[in-house]
Amino acid sequence: MDIAQLQAQPRDASGLRGCRRLRKQGLVPAVVYGRGEPNAMLSVRRGDVEKLLAEHSLIVQVLWDGHEENTQVREIQFDALGDHILHVDLQRISLTEVIVVRVPIEVHGEAAGVKAGGVLDVQLHEVEVECMPTAVPEKLRAEVAALEIGDDIRVSDLKLPDGVKVIDDADAVVVAVAPPADLEEKEAEGLGEETSAEPEVIGRAAAEGAGDEE
Repeated sequence: MDIAQLQAQPRDASGLRGCRRLRKQGLVPAVVYGRGEPNAMLSVRRGDVEKLLAEHSLIVQVLWDGHEENTQVREIQFDALGDHILHVDLQRISLTEVIVVRVPIEVHGEAAGVKAGGVLDVQLHEVEVECMPTAVPEKLRAEVAALEIGDDIRVSDLKLPDGVKVIDDADAVVVAVAPPADLEEKEAEGLGEETSAEPEVIGRAAAEGAGDEE
């Protein structure tokens, strides 16, 4: 696997106001940390981070002022609406040591059961794996073409590259083909739970608001 590179620059701006100024310039605050070394407070271009997300690049070499750090993307923070990147956390790693990372699952194909009237029910969108940093797969594929109504694909059914080991429950369902009636019943139950829970949420919010005004 080719390791993505991320150009960065040191940042003096700190605190909420300083970070806002960076974001207005198209930059994102970032921190490189771990392995017993001091934190490096950096800024990176928003477009570069968006590219990492699009390419599912989890292992990144960060470059700034003559420094080269091999890191793992640990967290990318977004605003409340999920539209804007607020911060990037990058943890130092060694390319010769095993790491644990979450890898997205791509559902591929059209299930035979869907053609027969069933509904595809995707239950797991990513899985946690253990491997060397240079062996992290971009994604794992779940081939659903052969699935009939009532069939499923479990974590243990996923094809893994050499050197990659799944940590999550091997029996967990990744995707299944459900009969239409089962899916409608499941959605109805979810709607009922949401409706019954709503008065409690509203009541709690109102109580908290009253406390703030005091």
